[in-house]
Amino acid sequence: MKKRNDCVYREYLRLKKLFEGSDEAKKSLVDELLKKASFLKVELDNLEDDIGKSYVVETSNKGNQRVNLKYKTYLQSVIAYQSIIKTLNTILGKEVDEGEDEFDKFIEEAGK
Repeated sequence: MKKRNDCVYREYLRLKKLFEGSDEAKKSLVDELLKKASFLKVELDNLEDDIGKSYVVETSNKGNQRVNLKYKTYLQSVIAYQSIIKTLNTILGKEVDEGEDEFDKFIEEAGK
């Protein structure tokens, strides 16, 4: 269990670096989301390993087939993870000023 917690903490620190330049209110706002995203990322990696060792579709001794429960959990977790990452990206993106790039200049010139 310690190894998993270490992985979650390392992922948390990695994600937290993305908000280094943010104001304290924004950092406080996203902290719990960063923790959840970190946990889900580690769990998804573990599930991927487990699913890779088995199969997406399992066959019972009687020949019945069903989708692996780990695969169902994986799919649900991916959706939750994507939602959190999208939210974090939106919060982070509001602060990023990319300035004017070549495409912006092109559009401006085309409008003249």
